[in-house]
Amino acid sequence: MARVRIILLFFLIGIWSVGYSQAIAPVKVVSAAVQEISEIVEGHGAIQPYPQDDVRISPVSPMRIEAIPVKPGDRIQKGQMVVKLQRNQSIDVAVEKARVNLEQARINLQRAKNLFENGVIPKVKYEQAQTEYSLAKADYEIQQRSLDYARQNSEIRSPIDGYVSSVKGAVGQIADPSQEILRIVNIKKMIGRIGIEIEDIGNIKPDQSADITIPNLPDHRTFAGKVIKINKEIAPATQLIHIWIDLSNQDGVLQPGMFAEARITVKSVRNSIVVPRSAILKDKNGFYAFIVDKQTAKKVYVETGIQNDKAVQILKGIQKGDQVVYLGNYELKEGMQVSIQK
Repeated sequence: MARVRIILLFFLIGIWSVGYSQAIAPVKVVSAAVQEISEIVEGHGAIQPYPQDDVRISPVSPMRIEAIPVKPGDRIQKGQMVVKLQRNQSIDVAVEKARVNLEQARINLQRAKNLFENGVIPKVKYEQAQTEYSLAKADYEIQQRSLDYARQNSEIRSPIDGYVSSVKGAVGQIADPSQEILRIVNIKKMIGRIGIEIEDIGNIKPDQSADITIPNLPDHRTFAGKVIKINKEIAPATQLIHIWIDLSNQDGVLQPGMFAEARITVKSVRNSIVVPRSAILKDKNGFYAFIVDKQTAKKVYVETGIQNDKAVQILKGIQKGDQVVYLGNYELKEGMQVSIQK
């Protein structure tokens, strides 16, 4: 009988030992630190030039393309001819005819003036010559303006400095006003056109700083910018509101159409208690965290402030230097023994 009691005692001790060992939870902790924290709004979109720096060249009327002296990638200066169209040569004939008529009217006016001053013809004849000269001069000026207009629209020149982004027209083709012959862009300054969730748009304001990351670049390079415009319309397809972020692009790395990820800093607070976001849990009573005191988990309810995808501001409940559990906290209970892992 005594032997049975001894065996039973060892059995109970073993169960207690196993249970005790299972109650020691491995966790990772971090010291609550005083630092700056920023609230971030994220969005996605694309890179594009400013509207005034994105020019699509097309004719004002249907005309045949005579020459396109540029190709994609060419640097373009303002005023440089980029498309030559075949214009109606009858305008040149009309201008020459008007010039001849004007010269003849000038000669007639001078002759009539001399005859009138010498009393050979009456004043009405002289005045008639003056009227004919005025009409001929007006006709010539109208025809000359028509020629200038035709030349302007047949020799299309770039209104901006930039480079040729694309060429869609071909020599010999009759181009229509609705057809884009080529596109010229200036990329020294660019826009990140970013879609923002409706619930976040109230936090976005002009001049807020933003970081734009281009995932397609090998080093995932980040570009600094600022918010310059907030649209009021919701895109029906995505239910997002678009904002514009101004970006400098002096080295030409950013190209139109690049996919962009944006992080806009909407609020920053200095000298705050900050802990990792994973350290904060929630139950029916509110937000809480576990801190470690003498190898024991202590559950503390906290009041939180601003947060981002990495960290949370603590307003109440945690002090500077507290050992806060940020990994292994989901299975913890109040008073549970813990083993801090390096």
